[in-house]
Amino acid sequence: MKIVPLGRNSAIYTCNSYLILGDWNRLADVNTLIDPGTDDYVLDEIDRLSTGCGKRAVEQVILTHEHFDHGGGAMAIKRRYGCRLLAFKAGNGIDGVLRHGEKITAGDRQLEVIHAPFHSHDSICLYCHEEGALFSGDTPLRIPQAAGSYSYEFAELLQRLARLRPGTVYPGHDPPWSDAPGVLRQSLANVRASLAGEYIPPPGRHHPWEETKPAGIFLPADTTQTKRRCAPCSRT
Repeated sequence: MKIVPLGRNSAIYTCNSYLILGDWNRLADVNTLIDPGTDDYVLDEIDRLSTGCGKRAVEQVILTHEHFDHGGGAMAIKRRYGCRLLAFKAGNGIDGVLRHGEKITAGDRQLEVIHAPFHSHDSICLYCHEEGALFSGDTPLRIPQAAGSYSYEFAELLQRLARLRPGTVYPGHDPPWSDAPGVLRQSLANVRASLAGEYIPPPGRHHPWEETKPAGIFLPADTTQTKRRCAPCSRT
């Protein structure tokens, strides 16, 4: 698998676009563009790349979610290359709706679809087990401190991704980063601490919750209460 981060149009708000090719550009490889961005800026760069003889430069586009800065240029890509457009949510121009857990060929590898409905309801991550490559879209994976409000489902997602031990994360807006296992473990610890009520919320955010701990989510070993606690006033 070859992962080509494409250039971005600095004049507008847009996202990172990634072109996935096979190592040898075989006819059987599926040239895949993840998130074309706001406009058609990536077209010229794609046309200059060696993407294989006798095949389309882009055979499919996958959207990590439908926001304009990720999918605004999708129809221009589709018109240029006659490719199919895939997303987790049906919509205008979408040729196929992805399912959680589905495996889809990209380049000469497989990507697993992981539903991550936290940035948006249709957000997904895409993970290549063979390469340890995680395309995270706008799903927040760097949680630098135990502060904020998170769901148990988000903690479960981080736990799952941490167990995958990805080698490199390819996010929607930041540069790719390779310290993924350590970052994910720290993010998970911070989210768990927040869920356990071990942080001090900002002013005006005292005790607005009343959540119980569901089965299946691991919290720190010294957590004995099932309800989240407001640290400043010790109210549960």
